[in-house]
Amino acid sequence: MTLSSKTSKTSKTSKTTSSSAQNSPANGNPAVWPDSLKAYVGRCFASVGPSQRSAMEKNLKKVITSAIESTNLWAIDWDTRELPLDGIKAVDDGEDMLEKLKTNAKKRADAKSDSATGTVAVGAMRTSPPPPASYKATSITFTKSDQKYSTTNGQASSSISKATKRSAKWDQRNVEPEITEDSAKRKRTSIFADTNYLGSNIEQERKEKRLLRFDSPSGNESTPTPAATPDYVSATFVQDTEPEIFVGRSMKLEKKYLRLTSAPDPETVRPLHILRQTLDLLKEKWKSERNYAYICDQFKSMRQDLTVQLIQNDFTVNVYEIHARIALENGDLGEYNQCQTQLRSLYAMNIAGHPIEFLAYRILYLLHTRNRSDMNDLLIELTDEQKADDAIAHALQVREAMTDQDYHSLMRLYLSAPNMGGYIMDSFIDRERHAALEIICKAFRPDVPLRFLTDEIGFDSDKSCYEFLEKHALNQFIDESSLRLRAKDAYPTAQNNRMTAFKKIDIKGQI
Repeated sequence: MTLSSKTSKTSKTSKTTSSSAQNSPANGNPAVWPDSLKAYVGRCFASVGPSQRSAMEKNLKKVITSAIESTNLWAIDWDTRELPLDGIKAVDDGEDMLEKLKTNAKKRADAKSDSATGTVAVGAMRTSPPPPASYKATSITFTKSDQKYSTTNGQASSSISKATKRSAKWDQRNVEPEITEDSAKRKRTSIFADTNYLGSNIEQERKEKRLLRFDSPSGNESTPTPAATPDYVSATFVQDTEPEIFVGRSMKLEKKYLRLTSAPDPETVRPLHILRQTLDLLKEKWKSERNYAYICDQFKSMRQDLTVQLIQNDFTVNVYEIHARIALENGDLGEYNQCQTQLRSLYAMNIAGHPIEFLAYRILYLLHTRNRSDMNDLLIELTDEQKADDAIAHALQVREAMTDQDYHSLMRLYLSAPNMGGYIMDSFIDRERHAALEIICKAFRPDVPLRFLTDEIGFDSDKSCYEFLEKHALNQFIDESSLRLRAKDAYPTAQNNRMTAFKKIDIKGQI
């Protein structure tokens, strides 16, 4: 054999040896790292905050590089190895993370020494180079139901810290866990996505975002706060079971209204016969004193006593109807609407009352709130008998006049409203007057008499009309000698007043 052939053979042998070394387990390729090393890396990052991760990376690089160079990557017991925290302060929201991790590592070592053989508890191992004989197979189990991390080499099992749980959830690259609903939703990726075992900047940012999910002032995972129960609802009313039916035992005729924060006490609730006496008393007091704040409070107290006792009869309807009329008389549309809502439910039970009267009020109320959707539903449900009633016919004429912007007819209907419909129209008539004034100022040039305005926008005297114009800065365009409004000059102001008046309406208790 010649010298050149020997040299060639030696070169080939060297290349083969080099190629084998690259594919051996003891190299820097993270795909063939031990699972215990990957879990060790996860614990290292979990033990520090985002600001200390770069320092931890440097320390990890030194430790892993040293292990690779000494070919001890598979021989080192990474489960019990101390974390490389040189120059790094451990943080765990008030606890000494270093001591905690040391204790957990010791527990894992004790659990491993107590068992003789290793089993794979979950899933099957993926294809990877076989580890050296000194490497001990370890099975990992993590389930949501018991929230335990078990290291099984026989029968050993131990609970570990939250930080270790996080690393266990991250770093099981070579273990396929049992597929559950949660695991299917959360596809886990390897800590190291490329050949650079410290990961790219993008992967680093993702890991930091995952860590932030566990940050809270108490060091625990945040738990969702249950939806708050309104303070006026009794605890009895939010249970799955029906509220208990009882009869009140209080003999007091007058009682201040208080929102319920617990189950009602029968000793403070008035029975039906006492409530009838209370209603008679309140009607007399309203006629003599006209104190709306007191009357409203007492009626709300009566309504509460009726509700907690599940009393739904003609007396209940009478209470709500009287309270609704008093609220309308005092311009309290929020309280009126609460009564109206309950009355609709009571009328649906065919309890005697005045459903036609309050149906007409509801049409006018929907015109005030400009609730076109509910208005269309109501119009579809109207019967011919209901449309023939004077109050409902008047309300429908008001709707038609407003739709057609026929302010002349609208003001005539306002002055002739039946029952208490005029009180509801009071809530939106000024808005419609602004719309009428804008049309008048645009159509009449150069001026328009004050007397004409009084008739057209629904005032009973020139003085009332002038006060309205003065309130909305239109009196400056009135010629005092002739009492005529300069329509062309007043138009921009009238237009702005109309736009302001038609802003969104917000009413307490609106349905």
